[in-house]
Amino acid sequence: MKRNVILAVTAVALLALTSVTPAWAAAPFGSFGGKVGGGNSGAGMMPLFGWALDDDGVERVDILVDGVVVGQASYGRSRPQITRRYPGFPDAAAAGWAYELDTTRFLNGMHTVGARIKSRTGEYVTLAGRRFEFTNVQHNLAPFGKIEFPNRGAEMRGTCSLVDTPRRYSVVSGYAMDVGVQDYDTGVAFVELMIDRQIWSNSRSDCRFSPAEGGLSDCYGLRRLDLEPLFPNVKDAPHSGFRFVLDVGLLIATDTFRPGSHVLTIRSSDHAGQVKDISEIHVTFSCDEFGANENSFGEVGMPRIGNLYHGMIQASGWALDWEGIQHIVIMVDSHPVGTATLGAARPQVSQQYPGYPQSPAPGWSLSFDTRQFANGEHLLEALVVDNAGVETYIGGRRFVISNPVP
Repeated sequence: MKRNVILAVTAVALLALTSVTPAWAAAPFGSFGGKVGGGNSGAGMMPLFGWALDDDGVERVDILVDGVVVGQASYGRSRPQITRRYPGFPDAAAAGWAYELDTTRFLNGMHTVGARIKSRTGEYVTLAGRRFEFTNVQHNLAPFGKIEFPNRGAEMRGTCSLVDTPRRYSVVSGYAMDVGVQDYDTGVAFVELMIDRQIWSNSRSDCRFSPAEGGLSDCYGLRRLDLEPLFPNVKDAPHSGFRFVLDVGLLIATDTFRPGSHVLTIRSSDHAGQVKDISEIHVTFSCDEFGANENSFGEVGMPRIGNLYHGMIQASGWALDWEGIQHIVIMVDSHPVGTATLGAARPQVSQQYPGYPQSPAPGWSLSFDTRQFANGEHLLEALVVDNAGVETYIGGRRFVISNPVP
């Protein structure tokens, strides 16, 4: 009888220990969503998606084809539903992952595609894979890409008076790539900008370097190292950028195009002569003379949202105004803390907005002492005043001050 009591007590104790096993012992988990847009077949680049979490944090997500690792997914994408479902996990705010699978690297036919999660403590979990049929033939492997700037519906303004200087330029930029089953069919041959579906400029015949237009204009092959991790096996990826430059004011002044709505299309050809319209947006052409003073625009880059700061910190960002910037006031909780220093280089901004007075160096910064504020969350904002005295609010960032308490 005594022995039975001891065994029962031991069993209860073991059960109690099991019930309080800490959460950090759990394995990674997640979901492989399959192909973006659904379906069970693919050709060329096949976009994959899913999500992953671990109580110790996710180190990476590997992509497997027929059980073999072929690449690493881009992890850290917003998935609001997962954030709400699993609050408190280290990566819950951005648990999504994505991967562009180049199916031309494999034989046509059925393949099993899956994902494997690795936690920061070295735990591995392989998610359930899915079966896909790869169907690559030359005539299905046309170029692909995207217009990234300007946004759809943007107003593209120009100086319509031909006697005014400087000229105002509008940039159309993005990327184009191509994959193929043969070497001669792989890669982008040229990119064209079309206005209202009429060819306006060709990267092969019209590419040039123009300091006034912000550098290489009407060109393909610009460096895009940011796309290499997303398209790791695509030949064009490191130099897949295109950039076209329009003088909208000149187009309107010479009656080449009228003010109002227009369609911009990017068309690309591969080395085998396959041509495709890879991206299209609607925009509006307009003249500076049609409106009054323009608002400033830009962004606040630092401090970063949610980060903890103490002592002296630096706020920074960029701003532009067609009338020119007189000064930028930085405020914390609606109280001015100083005037920013102008003139920092921001090459990407300069390339997108050539011709503005501050375009060669649109960056700004200001250092201030966080100890003049209480610990806790605060709001930093930037107010731009142009040379005509017009004020524009360009944005703000919430951040947290955490100074040692004496």
